[in-house]
Amino acid sequence: MSIASCDGVASEILVLPGQPARRTAEVLLIGTQCNFSHNLIAATSQELGHITVAAAPSFHDFRSLAELTHEQPTLLVLDEPTMRGLTKDDRAYLLGLAEVALAVAFCTGAFGRTCYEDEELRQRMISIFPLNCRLDVWLSVIKLVAHGGNYILPEIISPAGIVAPVPATDELGLTRRQHDVLRLVADGQSNKRIASALGLSVHTVKLHLRNANLRLGAHNRTEAAMRYRTLRS
Repeated sequence: MSIASCDGVASEILVLPGQPARRTAEVLLIGTQCNFSHNLIAATSQELGHITVAAAPSFHDFRSLAELTHEQPTLLVLDEPTMRGLTKDDRAYLLGLAEVALAVAFCTGAFGRTCYEDEELRQRMISIFPLNCRLDVWLSVIKLVAHGGNYILPEIISPAGIVAPVPATDELGLTRRQHDVLRLVADGQSNKRIASALGLSVHTVKLHLRNANLRLGAHNRTEAAMRYRTLRS
């Protein structure tokens, strides 16, 4: 399955010019061009910097590519029509992507609440936020989720004291995977060895390390390892 840029070349997966040619992007938006326009993709890509962003028109296109290449994005964002249209098999496949963060960009508040009340989705720590919001709000949420956070629009949460789930973090604000990766980096392990030890791809290890660097204010893996040792001692 090929990848094309915005120059008009037909393809199932759309990435922007200037981004590295990858078979699977780190952040993949799945939905119609009406919902995930070229302008929105471009703005999202610019906000996320070195994190590659792409769009696929259907879950079938994403799944076909993932099964062909054995690669997965770090974050999948599905629009409401895509989420509504999932078959039982596709839904099981989606929820089984253990190393992929999931998010639903809903069009209607009622569907957002339905997703929030879905026990399987809540256990999966899926982020839920509106598609039709101000661009600055969209970019803030996407940036948070792309860097390992979790977000659920407060308005879809029941006022009866239910709170939104948050990612499991330690006192340093690191997720479990970021902690695992940093611990092995601090032990002097290479990305390849870390990937093997944790059952991840090297690409996923790099992204977890990048996100951990951001949380610790480190500029590279050596500095991250030093800060991690200091903070954990």
